[in-house]
Formats: sequence, C-alpha cells, structure tokens
Amino acid sequence: MNDERPKLSGPARRSLEQRLAELDEERIPRLEREFASTHDPLAETALRDARDEARRVRVALTTATPLEDEPHDPAIVELGDTVAVRLEGSRDKERFTIVGELEARMDEHWISEQAPLGEALLESGVGQVVSVRTPDGERRYEVLGIERPS
Repeated sequence: MNDERPKLSGPARRSLEQRLAELDEERIPRLEREFASTHDPLAETALRDARDEARRVRVALTTATPLEDEPHDPAIVELGDTVAVRLEGSRDKERFTIVGELEARMDEHWISEQAPLGEALLESGVGQVVSVRTPDGERRYEVLGIERPS
C-alpha cells in the first residue's frame, strides 16, 4: 500500500513550525485587533487568509511523515533533495531544494515538486540535462549534484 501522506524534511518542518508560531503569536492577534477596531473589510480578509494559512500549516505538520524516514536513492533527484544545476549557456550554478507545494512558499530556494523545474528535476541524475518550458521558451538545466540535507 502506498502512503500518500505528505512528506516533510527536517528543515521544512522547522520552517513551517516557525511560520505557524509567527501566525499564531504575531500576525493573527495583530489582525484581530485591527479588525476589531476598524471593521475594515480588507483587515477581515487578511485575518481570514492568515487563519486559513495557519490551519493548512497545522494540517501539514500533523499529517506529514518525516522525509528522513523514507527510502532514498542518492543517484536520482527525489523530494527533499538539494540539487545543484546550471542553466545551459551560463557559468553560474544555482541550488534548489525540491519540496512539497506548501513549503515552496517558505523559501525562495525551495521549489515545488509541482513547479515546472521541480517536476523536470525529479528522477533525474547527475550529468543529465532537463528541459523546462517557460513563458520565455524552453530552458535546459544540467544537474551538477544531488544531496539530501539533514
């Protein structure tokens, strides 16, 4: 039987815990005070959005299994791996960590497994070139390295 629960790496879990604390201890109380004093519809919408985000983060934290408990193949890019890549024609290396959709919003170097680049990198190996369709046309990235953060 395949476990379809979301997977979270240690760094992603810590980031989500930090975000939840920020929402619960700072953002939501501030928005509650603002809405109570102004009854501004924009403050009400922001409060509803913050509460919804906190709910989603709580669900992710309580239902996700630790990524570190999953089998790992170091030869291919898997969820949770940090991948060093180089855009074809560039000398610059970039590093991205492939994560689930919710975590992707937490850090600019975390990309969703559902994003075009994340999807293209999954299951690739070092030395492989992957193609990604973008609004500006096709881009090709060479996989330079794969590591599993702890």
